[in-house]
Amino acid sequence: MPSAEQITTAMATIDQLSNWLDNTGLSAAAIAQFKFNALAAMYPELREVAELAKQLIGATSPVPEVGMGATELAQVLKESLNANIKAEQVNQALVALGYQERNAEKRIWLITETGSNYGTAILATSTTNKWQGSQVKWYRSVIPKLEEYFRNAANSVDQADSKDGAAIATQDESPTNKSNSSTKTKKVFTVAERAKELGYKALPEQLQLIQSFADESYKEEYGSQPPRVSGRKTPVSKYPIEFIDSLDRAIEKVFNPKKKSQPQ
Repeated sequence: MPSAEQITTAMATIDQLSNWLDNTGLSAAAIAQFKFNALAAMYPELREVAELAKQLIGATSPVPEVGMGATELAQVLKESLNANIKAEQVNQALVALGYQERNAEKRIWLITETGSNYGTAILATSTTNKWQGSQVKWYRSVIPKLEEYFRNAANSVDQADSKDGAAIATQDESPTNKSNSSTKTKKVFTVAERAKELGYKALPEQLQLIQSFADESYKEEYGSQPPRVSGRKTPVSKYPIEFIDSLDRAIEKVFNPKKKSQPQ
């Protein structure tokens, strides 16, 4: 068994690490469970004691069950509203409702006090790569609020497109309006393909910069890195058609850095 001094030193280290989680929106119960998990990882001999402590935490301050992410909510809203609503639009709606806010420095969403009635923040780990961080998950109780938001005429004007192709919303300055008809048939894009389609002549350095921006947005939205094109010495990401708005913004960020971005 580790000595009292070793445990004290370990807990001091763990406390310092847990301070980094304070601004992620995680609940105090989730952070406490992290501490005991870390202690058990450092000293497997204390695993049973750590489990007893976690059971006590769970009994008095249970960590809420995992809810849905923005992508899953978008899918639910597509069916209930018969509109092509995207995950990014869901995130914008949640901001407008006052349920979450953006931490631009850490590039994460933070749940607000009001939003905590409809969701929670959890410490998530990707199953496809080594990414780990805070993710906001929403309960089903938030769906009626989102449905009401998107049904509101003032919001629907710039939030969604109908499934039958009739535009419920358009954004005149969006770079997607410059795309040609091939966008309707393509299902996957690389940065080079999309930039060319939008009429930009990009240098290799610009393509790499755009890809770095797009990869960050993709990881934020889907929780993993985008798939890569096989057989390339330099990693080249490929993005689904559902991600095209975010890809276009990454392109505009490089070619039109002074252009006023759409509100997040």
